[in-house]
Amino acid sequence: MNRYLDYFGPSLIRRVVLAILLAFALIWVVLALYGYWSETNPAERDRMLLTQGKMMVQVLEKAQTDTEAKMVMATHSDLYNLNYRELQIPRVMLFQLSNAQGRLLYLSPEAQGRALPQGNATLYDIRRNGETYRVFHAKTPRWELMWAVPSLNSFWFFKMVVVSMSIEMLIALPIMILTIWLVVARGLRPLRVLSGTIAAKHRDDLSPLNFASPYAELKPLTAALDHLLDQLRGKIEREHAFVQDAAHELRTPMAVISAQAHVLTLAATPAERKTAEKNLEQAIHRASHLIAQLLDMSHIDNDRLKPDELIDVAALLQRELAHLVPAAMARQIELSLNAPDTLPCRTDSNALQTIAQNLLNNAILYVNEGDQIEVQLQVANTCLILSVADNGPGIAEADRERIFERFYRGAGHDVAGTGLGLAIVAQAVARLNGHISLGSGLGGQGCCFTVTLPYQV
Repeated sequence: MNRYLDYFGPSLIRRVVLAILLAFALIWVVLALYGYWSETNPAERDRMLLTQGKMMVQVLEKAQTDTEAKMVMATHSDLYNLNYRELQIPRVMLFQLSNAQGRLLYLSPEAQGRALPQGNATLYDIRRNGETYRVFHAKTPRWELMWAVPSLNSFWFFKMVVVSMSIEMLIALPIMILTIWLVVARGLRPLRVLSGTIAAKHRDDLSPLNFASPYAELKPLTAALDHLLDQLRGKIEREHAFVQDAAHELRTPMAVISAQAHVLTLAATPAERKTAEKNLEQAIHRASHLIAQLLDMSHIDNDRLKPDELIDVAALLQRELAHLVPAAMARQIELSLNAPDTLPCRTDSNALQTIAQNLLNNAILYVNEGDQIEVQLQVANTCLILSVADNGPGIAEADRERIFERFYRGAGHDVAGTGLGLAIVAQAVARLNGHISLGSGLGGQGCCFTVTLPYQV
């Protein structure tokens, strides 16, 4: 059944052949209309009659005697009218030739002995037996020629053009279709080979296809497929590393929780019990925080970005800073925001909020009591720029290259953390097609994280 559907379903070759048939039909119509127009257009008809009449006069000029001239006219009359009869044209042409003295040398038998009336122009119309004729009249020093061509019925002309065109098109059509069919079928062979190569790959095989396409049109497709496979390989490798790192990091708080639960069970005094409860609560909090950050990272990596919504970035930062005011006041940390009152921007609000929360939380955790944190928001060169600077202890030069890696925590501080905050920020910035950099903080001390994102309204 599937093969039946594949055969009779949509087909590129059949679409090409149908397109050829449609093109042939359009060409046939256009050529038929053009042929009909050229045959019935008075100006075109007169041009052809003048051209052929002048050629006949040139032939007559070569005749030396009346007899020779008469033979020329009889030959032309027979040829033209024979052609009319073969084409089944229901009319005849009339020829008349006189010499310079006015003596009639030749008159077409079809004229039935009635001479053609003379006119004052080279081309003029006459009526004969109820039919209209267009007459070509030429006088030379030796001869006077009159050639009457019947004005044929328009419908008959259209029928003749359609029939003659149809015969030619029907002869050309099968040759054209067969040629196109063979060329397209042969041209699609590399595509079938490519699909067979993909189908033959194992489900776990994400290696490059290494398919050498003979056609330039297929090279972007194979390059895109190899790029997609490379992205999938990287994603799977990151997920494996993520699971391993997450399991490793969760092992420590889980072990602490288990140990403190055991201590709590065996506590002999209220003081021991209170200490165990405090340690257990801290371990649970650390595990919960780690799990929450792991979920944030998973969502950022796997969730699709929302369609860009118009949000006030300045208001979003103000709300995030307001949440941190109590923690900052407890440690006498000075928070400041340098930003416009409002700054509308089309972006993903969840990703931007994740960036702001992690940068601000990191700054609060790692600066010393009494230090300063300055948040700046601006638009420059069609970019949205968010910077969080402090004058805290900073990050050692040796740690700066790896500071955005998952679970990496620099040395030289005793702040409890998971090593995921900046990795989450870097991942969210990448999802928004932005860039994050680390520089010196306030007064050349501490850190300054600068996030640059595309700005659009």
